[in-house]
Amino acid sequence: MEISVDKNENMLNGFPEGKIILLDGRVVDCYPRADVALNRSALHEDNGQQPLGMKPTRTDKERAADKERFIKNAFFFLAHKERILTDSRMFLCPVPIQSGMSISGTSGFEDPTLGIYLQWWETCAGARFSDKKGRRGLLYKLSGSSLSGHNICGVVHDDGSTKNVELRPFKDYRDSFVHINNTYKSAKQKYQAYSLRQVLDILDHEDEGDHDYAHTINEQMQLCEITALNELLHDLMIRNEKQKHSIKELEKALYDERVLHFYDKYKDLEKRIISEVEHLLQQKRDLKMALRRGDYNSQDYERKVNAINQLIRELEQELTDYKDREILKVFPDNVQPFWLIEGYAQQLRNRNDAVDQRVNP
Repeated sequence: MEISVDKNENMLNGFPEGKIILLDGRVVDCYPRADVALNRSALHEDNGQQPLGMKPTRTDKERAADKERFIKNAFFFLAHKERILTDSRMFLCPVPIQSGMSISGTSGFEDPTLGIYLQWWETCAGARFSDKKGRRGLLYKLSGSSLSGHNICGVVHDDGSTKNVELRPFKDYRDSFVHINNTYKSAKQKYQAYSLRQVLDILDHEDEGDHDYAHTINEQMQLCEITALNELLHDLMIRNEKQKHSIKELEKALYDERVLHFYDKYKDLEKRIISEVEHLLQQKRDLKMALRRGDYNSQDYERKVNAINQLIRELEQELTDYKDREILKVFPDNVQPFWLIEGYAQQLRNRNDAVDQRVNP
């Protein structure tokens, strides 16, 4: 039986007793190993196999045969994904493929199952793919280093050939597989599971030996490719938002730098002009004292004072002209009043000074 539930709620609370939850939220009934029925089905009667649902005890030779059986039939299993995912005994069917890491060993990779592979192929972009020659591939083994990222992983193609590939970034493939595998860790220990041979026999029997699954595989791979494209689009959208944010941050940093550059130069010019004006005002005071002493007549005094006043006006105009000219350069599209620029620049300077004090107390 198969029902649908809120995935997030149940995943937080753990699987309900006697059930597993698929990654898409569906709930599938399980069969406790203690309640295995010993009666044989007609399909397996008198063929020397263990009863359906019994967890087989396999020799190394049988494990090797199952490994080849899984690799050889990987695309057949993919074509029957929906059927396998609706039966927990098929889902929990053990797959004797041992992945691992150079340092942590097999931790997180123990006892993968058929359903775990099917869900990983479906949800992990790159775990199923089409190469430049149009051949489709499924990853079936992960082996590498979590430190260097160097890896040698196994791929099986739809023509049955296998090869080793290196994955980038390896961490994404490793983490997704380990996450799915660990999700069903307790279920693999508690519930009944078919063997690969039993799964194949059941599927062949249901197909009645006349099932062209090429079309189904095409659909599955196309769905996987659509999922991968959607994930890529999602990643590109996130990356675009990050880039837009970075650009805004950069623009703001450049803007702040221009504001400070303008304001600092303005203050330097203002300081110089104030000093020169102060010097000229002192000259005016000296002239007035000289006039009182009779060193100058009134006409000479007026001429000299007028010349000094003209110099003062020119200096003040120089500061005003610089301010107006540079504001247009810094804010060509949105001219800001100087008082607002001055307040913002002082805030920037105070913030930078505070940062400097924290870095160099």
